[in-house]
Amino acid sequence: MDVQEAVAESTPAEAAQDKKDGLRRFTMGPNDSLEGKLTYDGHVHVDGRAEGELRVSGNIEVASGAKVKAFLEASNVTIKGDVEGTLNARDKLVLGKNAKMSGDVTVRRLQIEDGASLNGHVRMGDFEHQGSGG
Repeated sequence: MDVQEAVAESTPAEAAQDKKDGLRRFTMGPNDSLEGKLTYDGHVHVDGRAEGELRVSGNIEVASGAKVKAFLEASNVTIKGDVEGTLNARDKLVLGKNAKMSGDVTVRRLQIEDGASLNGHVRMGDFEHQGSGG
C-alpha cells in the first residue's frame, strides 16, 4: 500500500514537463530569490530575483518586475523585467516593451520591442559554443 501511495503522489511531477518539447520547467514566483549557480536541463521562468549564473538547455524567461543580476545562457531568452550581466542566447533574444538589459549579449537573432532598453555590446550571428564537441 505504501508503495502505491508514493507512486500516486509522484505522478503529477511529470505534468511539469513542457508539452511542446518534453523539457522540464523550473518556475520562480514573485517572492522567490536565487543566489548562486543554476544548471538546469529544461526551461526557467524567473518572476522574482536571481543573482549569479543560470545555464539552461531550454529557454529563460524573465517576467515583468523580475530583477536578474547574472550570467545567462539558454537557447532562447525573453526579457520583460530587468537584467544586468552577460547573456548568451544560442538562438533568439526578445526584449519586451518594458525590458531593461544591461550587459554584453551574444545572440543569433534579436527582437526589441518599442520601449525596451539595451545597454552593452551585442554580437550577432552564428557563433561556436566553447567546449562543445560539435
